[in-house]
Amino acid sequence: MPPEMRKAHPYYVYDAIQAQPELIEKILQRRSAIERVSDAVAQKERITFVGIGTSLHAARVAQSWMREFSSGRLLTHAEQSFELVHNPIAFTANDAVIVITHTGTTTASVEALRMARAAGALTVAITGEMSGEGVHSADFQIETCEQEVAFAYTKSYTTALAALAILIARIVERRKLLAKGYSHDELAQVPALIREALRLEPQVRELAKRVSPLTRIELFGTGVGWATACEAALKIKEACYIAAEGFETEEILHGPFSETDSRAALIGLLTGRETDIRARQILRAAGELKMFRAAIADSSANHDIFAEQILLVPETPGWLTAFVHLVPLQLLTYFLALERSLNPDTGRQDQPAHAAASRHYKY
Repeated sequence: MPPEMRKAHPYYVYDAIQAQPELIEKILQRRSAIERVSDAVAQKERITFVGIGTSLHAARVAQSWMREFSSGRLLTHAEQSFELVHNPIAFTANDAVIVITHTGTTTASVEALRMARAAGALTVAITGEMSGEGVHSADFQIETCEQEVAFAYTKSYTTALAALAILIARIVERRKLLAKGYSHDELAQVPALIREALRLEPQVRELAKRVSPLTRIELFGTGVGWATACEAALKIKEACYIAAEGFETEEILHGPFSETDSRAALIGLLTGRETDIRARQILRAAGELKMFRAAIADSSANHDIFAEQILLVPETPGWLTAFVHLVPLQLLTYFLALERSLNPDTGRQDQPAHAAASRHYKY
């Protein structure tokens, strides 16, 4: 039976956010078992990561990491599971298909896994504990953490990322394609980095107060930051019920800027790389529109940023920003919901109209 829903802070999603460092440490303790899966995947010619919703964002991070770790010499696909089912890839025994689904019951993802297995592909399910039977037929199953209580998933995303990071680093090493300067040992820093990022809670509470009167939130980043922006926008929609959108840094200028104005907040993710030049231009331009601007950056990127508030995260290797930049955005989602007098756990399923609507579909 599901636990009784909470009526006040701390809601379940807050507990999940705070639990992430410990849960990721548990994933790291299972490195050797995950690397054995990697050894099988590394033998395949083509690798496809599959997910939907939050899990699609994890798949996109995985795709970006694979490219980055190998200096672009090992390319993979990130596929949305519903699209894959209805516009299939011709998988063969030369394929490895890695399906990310925390519950193991997501209809399209389970069907994508079944299709891949029927085609003779090697299949891997990255899923939560006590997941549905639909993923049990995979050749390998990697468990992440206990099932989420809150509608807006948090810990299941970051633990899936931790498992994917181990998997990908090992695959690239086995292929002898690991780029100079990259090491899977850097992943051991993540729990401590997240604990440090969680200390931003007072500043994030202040940001939530400043953003809560607005009607729209736009976020942008590049590389893994693009997926992070999209994931944060999804959480804001799920927990706060306001319009939110995640964009790739350059893409935000190709149309979206035309429909935005002072009713929106803009949040940029800066990484200390060359792409920050464009990010700074976008934030400065947003000032002409009287938008409220915020930025997430570490000390290496914290200069010449035109924003009303800057959240300083711990300095980290660029690929690990998929974890570190996400944490303050998770906290922002949570405290923004509180500012709007909402329960961030329910996904609006406690409202009769939304509960009735949900009876017409299933995930």
